[in-house]
Amino acid sequence: MQEDHTIQPLIDKYLAGQASPEEAKQVNDWFDQWYTPPQGGANDERPSGDDIFASVQARVQAYEAENAGKVVAMKPGRIRWRLAASVISAAVMVAGGWWYRSKMPARTPAVKYLDLYTRAGQLSKITLTDSSIIWLNASSHLRYPEQFSTNRTVYLEGEAYFDVHQDPQHPFLIESNGYRTRVLGTTFNIRSYTAPNTYKVTVSSGKVAVYQGVDSSHAVLLTANQELRVNIDKGTQQVRNVPAQSIMRWKEGGLCFEKDYLTEVVISLQHRYGKTFRITAAPLQNMEISGTFDPHQSLEDILKILSKVYGLHFKATRNGTINIS
Repeated sequence: MQEDHTIQPLIDKYLAGQASPEEAKQVNDWFDQWYTPPQGGANDERPSGDDIFASVQARVQAYEAENAGKVVAMKPGRIRWRLAASVISAAVMVAGGWWYRSKMPARTPAVKYLDLYTRAGQLSKITLTDSSIIWLNASSHLRYPEQFSTNRTVYLEGEAYFDVHQDPQHPFLIESNGYRTRVLGTTFNIRSYTAPNTYKVTVSSGKVAVYQGVDSSHAVLLTANQELRVNIDKGTQQVRNVPAQSIMRWKEGGLCFEKDYLTEVVISLQHRYGKTFRITAAPLQNMEISGTFDPHQSLEDILKILSKVYGLHFKATRNGTINIS
């Protein structure tokens, strides 16, 4: 048993909240030697003050009996007083700590997130632990939990197609570019590249709710073959009817534009073919482009068609950038 003159400073530090983890363990272990819970009691029953005092008193008397006749530097009464004070002060603190630990709910394990990145020209497909399937488009980033717990939330930068497994008790949530898309079970596409500053949600089946931040009171509800297009720079949004299945052809390597701005078309071409484009005339940025292109068509083929249909001119510079005029 630890001597009174060595435990007292530790008790003082314990009560002042200054004890190290090792010192706190010494105090707890020391108190366990002085206080023994009654046999057969409930594990979560808090020891009463009378129980602690009775146990302490019995231990102090036993201590005095063991040390009867020994030569000590201090008066027995002073030893008895310091010892009892030490034990009682420790008892109050340790009993309170025991009560807190016994009643404290188990901690929820920290969620471990995994990251999936795609390069230019690369597509990726992943199945999550809830059986939801996600296709990630080129130059995109998906962050998702290694294991879903009470909620199903993932984070997206770029473009992805979601086939969400239905689970009414646990809605699926996608956070991207300041917007949230909430679903129960459906198939849809989210496009959220940093440039141009446009956010798009296209629904293939089912229903989704899209809202900004955490306020869902002004959510936009979308059903099959509807698309929400948000111009973040201008603060405008539009809901329109679209051929959703065609727009999502990028999963098979194709491309489909449905009255998309030229700035959006350029981003798609950059991510698919790894080329850099520059629109030299500002009015062209909001030109609406429509067209469907097969996976086997090359970049040169697509540029020739766009040039013929929309009168655009493409010219490669010495540094590899393609200017559009």
